Amino acid sequence: MKINLENLKKKYKQEYQIYSDFYKKSFLIVFFLGILTAFVCFFLSFYFEDFITQQANNIAEHTMGVDKNEPTNIQKFFSIFFNNLFLGGLIILSGFIPIYGLPFIYALLSFASVGIITGYGSIMKHDVLQTMMIAFLPHAVIEIFPILYSVAVGIYINKNIVHKLFFRKRKTDKVRSMLVQGTTSLLMIILPLFLLAALVEAFITSHLADIYL
Repeated sequence: MKINLENLKKKYKQEYQIYSDFYKKSFLIVFFLGILTAFVCFFLSFYFEDFITQQANNIAEHTMGVDKNEPTNIQKFFSIFFNNLFLGGLIILSGFIPIYGLPFIYALLSFASVGIITGYGSIMKHDVLQTMMIAFLPHAVIEIFPILYSVAVGIYINKNIVHKLFFRKRKTDKVRSMLVQGTTSLLMIILPLFLLAALVEAFITSHLADIYL
């Protein structure tokens, strides 16, 4: 048991070193640009008020006939967890596509959607601040870290792939080593945080929303 704990501690130290060397810069850049994108899209939503309202109404019409049986908290947990984990893995794998900045683009789109949805809530005169505090922030403050970490891993892979294919740089990591490192980051950091975020969203956020919203 002691040996296993020592090995686990060693692996997390190695992961943190890789984060510091390769992921940290991308992680922070995506975070700050994402926040900026969310604010810009929030204010732009008022300019495109008619279009956003029309699209929201169209979505509502298409979902009116859908079965509205409320899933249990356990069902919510598994749905949220596996969807997020699939998404995180997809972001990492997108780094292997030789289109520079592809994982970065996904991150900005995610932040943009938050800004637009928040703007729509304000347009419809909802109490956006209360809704965000109760139904979004409790799990979002956890969920944002594995999402950004996935993007940082994807960008690290993406840079290496682009440099290898188009710039013929020799000082790039091998595809196999990048795949192994991406899988390690997914299992050690991203999966546990998505698991925690799903637990909070399914069992805490949903309960708070039922009480206060």
